[in-house]
Amino acid sequence: MGYVFVAPWMLGFLAFFLFPMVFSLVLAFSHVSNLQNFSFIYYGLKNFSNALLVDVEFVPKLVQSLTDALVKTPLIVVFSLLIAILLNQKLPGKGLLRALFLLPVVIGSGVVLQTLQGNSATLAVMDSMSAGAASAQQSAMELGNIELSGRMVMLMGEDFASAVSAVLQQVSDGLWMSGIQIVLFLGALQSVPDVYYEAAMCDGATGWEKFWKITLPMVTPMILIVVVYTVISYFTGAENQAMVYIVDTSFTNLELDYGSAMGWLYYSVIGLVLGLIFLGFRRFAFYAGDR
Repeated sequence: MGYVFVAPWMLGFLAFFLFPMVFSLVLAFSHVSNLQNFSFIYYGLKNFSNALLVDVEFVPKLVQSLTDALVKTPLIVVFSLLIAILLNQKLPGKGLLRALFLLPVVIGSGVVLQTLQGNSATLAVMDSMSAGAASAQQSAMELGNIELSGRMVMLMGEDFASAVSAVLQQVSDGLWMSGIQIVLFLGALQSVPDVYYEAAMCDGATGWEKFWKITLPMVTPMILIVVVYTVISYFTGAENQAMVYIVDTSFTNLELDYGSAMGWLYYSVIGLVLGLIFLGFRRFAFYAGDR
């Protein structure tokens, strides 16, 4: 039955993904000499060496992506687990709260987000009519960022205000990126048998002890899934600077060979990160059916 459920994905992979994947690997080791008839010659490892040793933008953007993922992934996972635990309690209006936390996933979809950006662009044009083009450019640059008012900056000082703004930005990013993770954690929490909590209650366990001894071990397999999902979601996000640079190089500058090489380097780094995550979770993941 497992092969039956995997069959749609396998058919889609073979029909639509396998050939572009192999062809991009061929391009990574080649140089496109003529775009009109798409002729290329073997280039060896020169595209890879250019990306790692010559290009002054790719490696810094890749390092920045890794740093951001290292910081944001634990925050999103912890935040999602805490919100899921709260939503799993007997609260009035629990269904509405679940819908509100899932709303950023819907708003963050392509069409809706483009509409919001279009509205912000309209506001920027209105600013340009009243205060000049510099104001319009600033409005467009601050789209999606949390900015503190000048009065608050004066009261708190520039250094403290910068730290507060960075924290608020991380919280905002966590809210936008944690909708699916909250749903996954809710499913894991609701699958924990109630008899475990009843037995712990009879033994006099506190809520904190029940969390550490029952809840957390039982949801560790889902924590692994959520971490993997969050890492992949971030590395393939539209706002990831390394991803944007690779796409622009490939399809805006039409350097398909060099872009393919950077794409495979980027893919290899993601695979290495995911491999380390799986190795790290092997010691901590608890599967009740195996023990």
